[in-house]
Amino acid sequence: MLRIARLCFAIPALLIAACASLAEGARPLTAFVGVTLITAYGEPHRENQTVLVRDDRILEVGDMGEVFIPWGSHEVDGGGRVLAPGLVDMHVHIFMPDDGVLFLANGVTTVRNMSDRAETIVLAAEIDAGTRPGPRIYSSTPIIDGPQADWENPRATRSADDMRRRIAELDNSEHVGVKLYENLSREAFVAGVEEARARQMQVYAHVPFSMSLSDVLALGIDSVEHLTGFDRALAPASQSSWDEQRWAEMDASRVAPVVREVAASGVWNDSTLITAIGARRAFADMQAAQAEPLYRYATPRLRAHWRAIQADEAAERDPAETWAVVQLAHAARLEVVRALHEAGAPLLFGTDAPQPFIYPGYSLHDEFALHLDAGLTPTDILRADTEGSANFLNEQGVFGRIEPGARADLLLLDRDPEADLSTLRAPQGVMAAGRWYDAVTLQRMLGDIAARIAAETAH
Repeated sequence: MLRIARLCFAIPALLIAACASLAEGARPLTAFVGVTLITAYGEPHRENQTVLVRDDRILEVGDMGEVFIPWGSHEVDGGGRVLAPGLVDMHVHIFMPDDGVLFLANGVTTVRNMSDRAETIVLAAEIDAGTRPGPRIYSSTPIIDGPQADWENPRATRSADDMRRRIAELDNSEHVGVKLYENLSREAFVAGVEEARARQMQVYAHVPFSMSLSDVLALGIDSVEHLTGFDRALAPASQSSWDEQRWAEMDASRVAPVVREVAASGVWNDSTLITAIGARRAFADMQAAQAEPLYRYATPRLRAHWRAIQADEAAERDPAETWAVVQLAHAARLEVVRALHEAGAPLLFGTDAPQPFIYPGYSLHDEFALHLDAGLTPTDILRADTEGSANFLNEQGVFGRIEPGARADLLLLDRDPEADLSTLRAPQGVMAAGRWYDAVTLQRMLGDIAARIAAETAH
């Protein structure tokens, strides 16, 4: 204790509190030493830096040798490797306890959960308390939908009054936004937007069948999920009731005016390109999909659910024919995403994990790769995924940057991800809200998950 007191006497006031915390038995500080720092994607990199972290916040950033590291700190030798902001998946459904590890192992330190449930509330509390590893979770309300929902929906919302009552029930500190779905009436949907705004909640939506994309954009919602409603706006002559077929029949001459309208509205777009193409690719060859290494992370319950979805689709359409249409639809979506980006329409990056064969964490890298196909650069993608997501959630300066006061969500990487996105698939370590997991620890946790699922499957 005497040594700590003597050190504190001689150092700047900024670090006195750090020493006091150590003296009181708080969690030791962590210092990343000798790193090449990416403060934010798209900004110049800074070599030979030290980043000091206390609890869940970044305390100080500066040149190596100029940042005082208090006695007892945990030092991580950067060795010139890159320290970069953590990644964000802006459309997930996180509720299974092991999902947090899958996200962290892929550098995902923040997620937007798109339909809250009891299991998610418990999981988020455990992650916040540090008793379970995982990303920071921002949750919407449970899905609010109309009476023709595809799932059992005892709380169907039929009227504006129903909507207002439902949002009032769900308005609490756990929910940053309201999730409005596609079977709502126009009256109920409009009331949902108005009620959410009155309660200072964001609005995330599937464009309902009762309204057009233009109708929804005019209401000034916050985000359109999966580019819903775009297919009807881009293929007005289509007679198909299947969204993939409508995408495949897209009228290319409609792209420019629709995109101009979307960009002018300021509404954000979370295309989740991997959701449609990843699942349908797997459905076209289930044997190959089940032989993939990532399948070891799918629980028996999840595997059964995925097989049931595939069987339902196969009963309705031949999987090979479906895959052919989906590939055409995917090409159309890429064209629209390219146009949205060029027009300056704000983009979010989500995966909808764990939809069939969409794996938490892993599939975000696939989503990035698909956006490269759409013409975005790695810097475009990473800047939008990190700082862009923080701006969307009104959390500017909280995450997405490495600077004093920001949450300590950090990736230690072998290479510059703005030059090679693939390095993000194998981080050398991840810090989530100030908790450090090196690559060995992450791989051990992944191995434990795979072994446990294998044992459950064997029984």
